[in-house]
Amino acid sequence: MRAGLRVIAIFIALTLIPIPTVSADDTMATAAVLTDGATSSGSVDADGDTTDWWKIEAWTGDSVSLSVSTCCHGTFDGYDGQMGIYDSGGNELTSTSFANDGTRNIAATATSHDWYFFRIKAVPDGWFSSQFNYDVTPQLQTGYRDTDDDGFTDNDDDCDTVAGDSTSDRNGCPDSDGDGYSDPGSGWSVAQGADAFPSDNTQWLDSDGDDFGDNPAPATNPDGCPDFYGHSTQDRNGCTDSDADGWSDPDPNSLWSDSPWYISDGADAFFQDNTQWHDTDSDQFGDNWADMTWGVMRNGTGIGEFVENATRPDFCPTEWGNSTADRFGCVDVDGDGWSNPDMNWTYDPVLCQSDETHCADAFPNDPTQWADRDLDGFGDNPLGTDPDAFPDNPTQWLDTDGDGYGDNTASGAWQADNFSEEPTQWADLDGDGYGDNLSGSEPDSCINRIGSSHHDRYGCPDSDGDGYSNADGTWLAHPSGFGDAFPEEITQWHDVDGDSFGDNQELGAWQSDSCVATFGKSYRDRWGCPDTDSDGSSDAQPELGWLANPFGEADAFINDPTQWEDIDGDGFGDNQAAGATTPDRCKETPGTSREDRHGCTDSDNDGYSDMGDRFPYDPSQWADSDGDGFGDNSFGHQSDSCPFEEVSLGVSLIDRLGCPDLDRDGYSDADETWLANPEGEADAFPKNRLQWADEDGDGYGDNTMGSLRDDCPSKAGTSYIDLQGCPDSNSDGFSDSYGTINAHISLMSENPSSSLFTFLPPIIIFFLTFLFVTALRKEDGGEILE
Repeated sequence: MRAGLRVIAIFIALTLIPIPTVSADDTMATAAVLTDGATSSGSVDADGDTTDWWKIEAWTGDSVSLSVSTCCHGTFDGYDGQMGIYDSGGNELTSTSFANDGTRNIAATATSHDWYFFRIKAVPDGWFSSQFNYDVTPQLQTGYRDTDDDGFTDNDDDCDTVAGDSTSDRNGCPDSDGDGYSDPGSGWSVAQGADAFPSDNTQWLDSDGDDFGDNPAPATNPDGCPDFYGHSTQDRNGCTDSDADGWSDPDPNSLWSDSPWYISDGADAFFQDNTQWHDTDSDQFGDNWADMTWGVMRNGTGIGEFVENATRPDFCPTEWGNSTADRFGCVDVDGDGWSNPDMNWTYDPVLCQSDETHCADAFPNDPTQWADRDLDGFGDNPLGTDPDAFPDNPTQWLDTDGDGYGDNTASGAWQADNFSEEPTQWADLDGDGYGDNLSGSEPDSCINRIGSSHHDRYGCPDSDGDGYSNADGTWLAHPSGFGDAFPEEITQWHDVDGDSFGDNQELGAWQSDSCVATFGKSYRDRWGCPDTDSDGSSDAQPELGWLANPFGEADAFINDPTQWEDIDGDGFGDNQAAGATTPDRCKETPGTSREDRHGCTDSDNDGYSDMGDRFPYDPSQWADSDGDGFGDNSFGHQSDSCPFEEVSLGVSLIDRLGCPDLDRDGYSDADETWLANPEGEADAFPKNRLQWADEDGDGYGDNTMGSLRDDCPSKAGTSYIDLQGCPDSNSDGFSDSYGTINAHISLMSENPSSSLFTFLPPIIIFFLTFLFVTALRKEDGGEILE
């Protein structure tokens, strides 16, 4: 019964044993990985799987601590076990033994970054099997870890993942040169403290950042001015080098270094000139040279060196000198810049000009002169003592007027001056007193011709002697050029407008142009002004005060070449010459006449002068050809209907004016075109002063007075005895109204033969006989007809 219960208990116990999360293995090579802080489980059995291996990654300095709990001891007498920690080489670092259930700790310190192994083992302990289950929980203590194995724990290692042995600026970082200062990197610059010279273990600090270390010699390239940036490299390192030639600037006041630094110490004698730095003779001219030929003399002397374009090289480097003109740095007694001649450097003007050698001072004791090219004893410096005005002419040296031509006119002298007091002239080929230099004072424009002109040009022919030259092929007359526009007239020379009248307005000048700038040909009233009609009189210019005649002297008729004056201002010219337009016959009396003559008084303004107008106050009439007092103008007032008829016996006034009126009754005599009354209006009785009209045309006038009056003016008639001009049917002289019987009686009393009654009986007899005969003929005719 107990055995059965025991079996059940064992079964239950076995079922309660936790299942491991990771299975351990039996060798180091196959060890399972432990995770920091995570529990892993397993079991071992002395009769079977006796050993389990586990591993965990650790870094130098880590404390590998394992907490191990065991349980479920052997059936009867418990169990025994061992556990230990080993390095990757299998070396035991620590171990311990245990028995029965419980929790135990084991720890070891990692000596490098590697895998560390944990072994747990079941140990036989008697008759019964020794087996147990276990839980293992690793714990890495990293407080002393040294991840990069450089001897500095991570907490104290500024580069905990990169091995290094720096100790000065930071711990445990790479230090290539081993001077204790770490190499600069992306996160650590020189400014932050990194080694400014990571490959030089004698230098690490560069306070001024000029690439020269602060450590003094014997350290590599020590900075002579550690607190001031500089790039000098020759006399001392890292100091100010203004001209960048490698030599430091002098520092007499210790501004950049701990102690003064002088030129004598090696400082740059020319700190602003990168081609010079040493000055052996201290004359401020450098020892270096730029002429390669100097190397023959200078190489090997230890003084200077060849430098391309070296500034002001000292020709005499071991002897103080102040020359600057011909060569630098040699003795110059008179201080004019030109060196004294010596055995190696003389004064030779030919060599001096050709190749710039042997240019020593020709006057070593005269500071104002140094050269004498023509060797005449006078210096070439024009500002010096006794200057040679002609440094290349040995026959000339003085030039009073300074024009470049000498005063020496002795035989054999050349470049002589014919105008020694005039600096701009020297030659006069034609001898007229004007120099041949065209750019000089009063230059002769006609150097081969004698002339006296001096206004437009000098020294050219001037026929009239007015100072203006005669024009020629190359010198045109004014205004096209500047020559004399009037070569034979001494008072005129310019003609701006080119109208042949001179511009000179002076009193006495010949034909002075009154319109200087305006072309004109006028010559009567004034010279040279516009003259539209070319009659010699100028056009008026009222805006300039030059008015037309008679208010002024200008042309009163600018478009009429035959007239120019109008004394009376009536619009008719005073010129009476043949062909003149509308000459004024009364030129001193203003008038408007224009028909019979021009410019005379015309009271009625009909165009005819009063002296020639037969009707001076009638503007519609002016002529009276027949002298009858009626004007010839048929359209005028009281026009003459017969302007050319002889009217000595009478002039008509009523029916028409100015025609013949023989009887002078006012009515004109009839003619072919002017019929007598009643067919027309002419006088029906041209010889009867008391009659002129005959309305009925019977020959008796309508005027009630006079011998031929018509007693019946509206009825034509021939009666003339009792009444005149009345109807008279029987033409007996008596009007019909008088009666036949009365008429015959009157006739018989006066003239029996003229009365009808005298002849009445025979007439009656004749009439009766006629009737009788007629009746007989009718009867005879009727019989025949029958």
